[in-house]
Amino acid sequence: MSATCRNGHVSETTDFCDECGAPMGSAPASSGAAAVPAPQQPVAGPAEVCPVCGSPRTGRFCEEDGHDFVVGGSAPAAPAAPASAAPAAPAAPAAPAAPVAPDPASGTGIWRVAVEADRRYYETVVAREGPDIAAVTFPTYYPRTELTLTGAEVRIGRRRVHGSTPPPQIDLAGPPLDPGVSHLHAVLLPRPDDDGWSVLDPGSTNGTTINYGEDPIALDTVVPLDAGDRVHVGAFTTLVITRD
Repeated sequence: MSATCRNGHVSETTDFCDECGAPMGSAPASSGAAAVPAPQQPVAGPAEVCPVCGSPRTGRFCEEDGHDFVVGGSAPAAPAAPASAAPAAPAAPAAPAAPVAPDPASGTGIWRVAVEADRRYYETVVAREGPDIAAVTFPTYYPRTELTLTGAEVRIGRRRVHGSTPPPQIDLAGPPLDPGVSHLHAVLLPRPDDDGWSVLDPGSTNGTTINYGEDPIALDTVVPLDAGDRVHVGAFTTLVITRD
């Protein structure tokens, strides 16, 4: 059995929309609601489409399947050229590079992120959102998890009930479920100029805030983070950035 949420999404679940996390059965938000509408993003040219699903590009990440146009490209890879009749001679193996000893004065370290339920953040959401948030209760038990930040990106969201889209590296599908988290809510990106990290919101329904701020960060904008910063998503979930 499916139902349609207040934002027009068809959901397989009947308590909260499995697309945007809105409570099912609630009326559309009135003009007096305190939530800040997300700024509109410029739409890229029609020639640039997602190589996974074919949807037009509207930002760095595909709204349908989360494909990263920057890391993954905007078109399928071209087929390999046929091999020539005469194979080329193998190149001589390169000499192994000499190991580089770590420099203790460089200040580099291991960056990590811890995921936890944050009551202070939850209370700010309740105060800001009003009656709609009443259906979301703060969890009595939420196991705190921690992982090391590595790679070209770390996606934050919740896996889809149906479909083949791979789940995010930080999967907030629960239990306990934070219904305010979008399927692709935010992305942590390494900074190219040093060993720090940044956060980007590719277009979440409920926005992403930092350090209990009232205003969400701008969509599709890379925001640098410092050790100790707190990234808030959904109704009660906080990600704490740390550095060893």
